[in-house]
This record gives sequence, C-alpha cells and structure tokens, in this order.
Amino acid sequence: MLVSVVIPTLDRPRLLLRAIDSVLRQTHQDIEVIVVVDRPSGDIISAIQSVNDPRVRLVVNSYSLTAGGARNTGADHATGEWIAFLDDDDEWLPNKLERQIAFTSGRPPALVSCLSRVVTPTDRYICPQVTYDNSTPIDEYLFDRRSLFGGTGFIQTSSYLLPRQLFDKVRFDNESRHDDWAFLLRLSKQVGARIETVPEVLVVLYFEEPRPSLTKRTSSWSASLGWLDDFGPMITRRGYSGFCLSVVGSRAAQERAYSAFPRLLYRAFRNGSPGVWQVLRFLAYWLISQDAHSQLRSFVRGPRRTQRLQTG
Repeated sequence: MLVSVVIPTLDRPRLLLRAIDSVLRQTHQDIEVIVVVDRPSGDIISAIQSVNDPRVRLVVNSYSLTAGGARNTGADHATGEWIAFLDDDDEWLPNKLERQIAFTSGRPPALVSCLSRVVTPTDRYICPQVTYDNSTPIDEYLFDRRSLFGGTGFIQTSSYLLPRQLFDKVRFDNESRHDDWAFLLRLSKQVGARIETVPEVLVVLYFEEPRPSLTKRTSSWSASLGWLDDFGPMITRRGYSGFCLSVVGSRAAQERAYSAFPRLLYRAFRNGSPGVWQVLRFLAYWLISQDAHSQLRSFVRGPRRTQRLQTG
C-alpha cells in the first residue's frame, strides 16, 4: 500500500532534513516523499539532494504558494493510494504510518489523525486531550472551548492520513488563512466523511519558535473574521461564537485592536450562541497578558501533561 507523503517547505533546510528522516525511518516502508519547495534557495535544494533515497522527489514551485497551495501541488504529483501531510518543522515517530494504516482496517474511508506531542521552548504536552468522536459537529469540537485556560479540539495537518479518493473530493484552500480548518469542515460537512483518531502519540509538533513559514502569519484578526463570514453558513451557532471569541478574539487582543472588543462580542451574540466559558476566555485574552495566560495554562494542564507523557 503506497503512501505519498507531502512536505511543503520554505527556507529551513535543517528542519526539513529532520522531517524527511522521520518519514524514511517509518516501519511502513512503501512510501514516496514529495517535497514541495516554495521560493527555492541553494541551501534548500542542496539539502534535499543530499538525501540519498530514490523515494524522495522534489517539486519546485514556479511561483510562491501558501501552505494549502503547496500541499495541493504535492498531492497532484502523488501516485499513492494514500496521502499524508507533514509540515517541514515537525516529525513523525517511526510507527506513525503503520499504526494509522492498521487502524483503518475494516473501516469506511476517513481522514485518520493521531495524538501529538507538542514541544514549545518552555513546555511540552499531549494534544488533543479529548479526541473527536464524530458525535458533534466538527466546528464545535474545534472552536467551542469549555474551560478558561485549556481547549479540547485539536487536529493538525502533520497528523493527516487519508485515501487519495477522499482527498480528490476536498482540496486545500489556496488562499485561506485557516486552510487546515476549512479542509476539515468541508470533509466532514460537505462530503460526510468521518474523522478518526488513533489514540497514540505518533507525531511531534514544534510550536512557538520564530522562523519563516508558508502559513500567512501576518494575517490580522479582521482576516480571520472574514474567513468566518465566508464559512459562517457551514458553522453552527455554537461553533461561530467559539471561533469569533476564541480564535479571532485572541488575535485581536494580541494586536491590541481595542475597537474589535465590542464588535466581536456583538457578532458572537448576534450570529452565535456563546457559552460562559467562551465569554470568560474572551475576557481573559484582554485582561491577562499573553505570558501570564501561557503560564496559567501550563499550570492547569500540568498533572495531565505528566501522566500522558509517561504513557505516550
């Protein structure tokens, strides 16, 4: 069973080599690795050429793409029955593909995810704490936060594995700031596909490190609000208010865009159905500094983090 692994990359050869190595060390060896290079430099091309493995293929974009566009380009060059995605600054544990493929046996076609070990400069923990069971709308799972300093919904692209026939029905949005969430929404709500999770830590994600990225990090809170307007008809009222207050609210608070405060509250109550935790979390973004918020969040999840890391 051939798995095509798509890795978009941008000007970080050392991290890319770590990602490629984690794929080549998979216990499931029937793979091809498609590295999609955006704005190529001599260092990145040399790094890829240094990998002495015929399963690694290089695709150079003729013009700059977003992360979603680069993933689509890689998938267009894929020949496998299955497609998996890996960001160039993340890595897989050696049995990632083997465990996910085994999990799919006897099940309908679905996007298969897994647990991830998240590593930041100051912390490490396991996500998600609660996996998606398809009993609630995917947007409520992703956006409806039910505690002040922690969230439950988490599905990241470096964990994605899905049949090629399913990917062909829903591609990534080339221009969207939230192309990964848009992909999940369309997959679940338009195609009706299930999203499954292997309950094991199989991916390592590296967050909050300053480095170049294909993702549009410069997008403002207003761009995220525009994304919500575009996808609003597909999102439940609970999911709408969760995204408005948590995702857009946190970015507006970081930008100190004080004019957004009443606007977001108004939109959340008019178009959504905010719960108490959604409102409290929104207020916390504005009243507590980002550093203090991160410290409190780490403290709250501390006992769970230790237990999950020991068993994961």
